[in-house]
Amino acid sequence: MTDWIALDTELEQWDAAGITPQLWWRDDDAQTVTPALERLLHLSQTYSVPAHISVIPEGLQPDLVLRLRDTDHAYVLQHGLRHINHEPKGLPASEVGNTRDLTLQKDDLQQGWNILQTAQMPRLLNAFVPPWNRIGDATRRLLPEWGYSFLSAYEGRGDAAPVEGLVHIDAHLDPIRWKYDRVFRGEAKMLAMFLEHLKDRRMNAPTKPIGYVTHHLQTGDDIWEFSDQLFARTRGMWVTVPEMQKEA
Repeated sequence: MTDWIALDTELEQWDAAGITPQLWWRDDDAQTVTPALERLLHLSQTYSVPAHISVIPEGLQPDLVLRLRDTDHAYVLQHGLRHINHEPKGLPASEVGNTRDLTLQKDDLQQGWNILQTAQMPRLLNAFVPPWNRIGDATRRLLPEWGYSFLSAYEGRGDAAPVEGLVHIDAHLDPIRWKYDRVFRGEAKMLAMFLEHLKDRRMNAPTKPIGYVTHHLQTGDDIWEFSDQLFARTRGMWVTVPEMQKEA
């Protein structure tokens, strides 16, 4: 069974090789300030881990804007417009999927961007996170033309071929088992997933970032406690989207 000692041992091997893993944290579905969001921001502040908050523009509340202005560790990414499904019944949910008219998609994303800009969201990035981590191939190719320079979904969902003008870096580690009552995957499973990515990066691509994605509104105490331990053991390894874009 994988445990924290195994993680410490792996990180010692990175240190002995004179390299440092690049980790980044994304959290989805923010619209307003909640106790869960406060817990997230506390962790971010405590361990100096940049938090990339994917905000749903429609329904954005003024309290979130004010709260994020009060921290130096939170960046804002656009999370669709309404987080509603436009795909036909029987297809995986997506707000920006393969079947919806691209002009309608562009209009929605522009409307969402305008909401975030008008609200003067602090540290707002030209970055897009598709709801449900799903984006149509044609939409993805058009993102730079629509004003986006960064995309993040989840590893293994959709095309990942390079698009000129777009840095595409997905998340890789999700602590929630969505198909099983949204429960924690478990400490051992998460550490095993993390170690697999770390070992692969150390041997093959040390500068390729590893993404950790949370959903604060569905996060229980067990996931918060796991995150606390994870951040404590990986201090100084967490990077921002702008930093990753510079190195891409």
